Amino acid sequence: MHLRYYAPCYEKETHEKILNYLEDIKKLHNINYEEIPVRHWVPEWYSRKAEISEAYVYDNHLKPYSSLILSNCNKLLQMGLDLHCDTVSSKFKSRSGNIYVAGTIAVVENGVTLLALADKDEIFEFLKALLREGWNLLNMLEKTKPKTIVEPREREKEIKRALILALSKNFDYVLMDVKLNALSGDEWDPFIYFSPDADIIAVNERENHIIGIEVKGYRSNKGIIQKANIYEAIGEAMMYLLNPYMKYKGEKIEGSIFDEVWLCYPYKRDFEDFKRVIEITPIGLLSAYEGVVKRPEKNPFVNERAKEIFLENLSTFRSYIQGGRKMHKIV
Repeated sequence: MHLRYYAPCYEKETHEKILNYLEDIKKLHNINYEEIPVRHWVPEWYSRKAEISEAYVYDNHLKPYSSLILSNCNKLLQMGLDLHCDTVSSKFKSRSGNIYVAGTIAVVENGVTLLALADKDEIFEFLKALLREGWNLLNMLEKTKPKTIVEPREREKEIKRALILALSKNFDYVLMDVKLNALSGDEWDPFIYFSPDADIIAVNERENHIIGIEVKGYRSNKGIIQKANIYEAIGEAMMYLLNPYMKYKGEKIEGSIFDEVWLCYPYKRDFEDFKRVIEITPIGLLSAYEGVVKRPEKNPFVNERAKEIFLENLSTFRSYIQGGRKMHKIV
């Protein structure tokens, strides 16, 4: 196992500081390093010519080991190092497709990249820790690609089941994955359609209160376990504020049936990167296993007439009812 520096960093001072750390680590802990020039355009102060391109490094040294690199970064993060952990594509490739590898520090063993750090602050955070701890730190790194099996409790299906169980204590009916009501007699009247599907609908008849919950879990994507896309989650939760599309006796009923709308992820930490955005909306935030993160405000688009029609025709949604105090009384 050794360190690899894809040189040069664009700042001369930073470049020299990295090399000084690498030399000190080598002398103190006998951890070798190699310097590989990758920039075809180099500053005047750097004399070595590029051996390989940044694109080659990205395609052959980094991308194939993305899951392993991310896993080891998270491992060091949990140990207290202040690192920026993200996918290889997010760290080294811009939205316009440009690749930025020069200045990267990597840990390599038998041709496999175990760790790759791009940001200046995280590079020095790691090098300082390595100078202090030596091989003890490197030996903590995983050597093989981790399994990418999502824990059952982090899957959306299991989260929905947990919510149904909890909500059934206080709500009369709890519905799951609701899309469209069934025919009422010979005609589709009313016609009630949810787009996107409503993951969870909970109804309290006595209090005339209906809530909607958009549920997001973790997914395995190209060997990496990730939480569901935050932009997708926010967009779908926002649609609850207006859902469903409803037509009754030839009239389109505007507005929503939901008094409150929630967005649910497994853990509180899942909201950290977009909590401030949600704070300006009436949507509440809920951790499936750690409780309320932000309480919702009343939905400004709720329509009492729409709620009344929905509740009067709840029997046309009987196939979606999965829990609640009165779930067996629906006719």
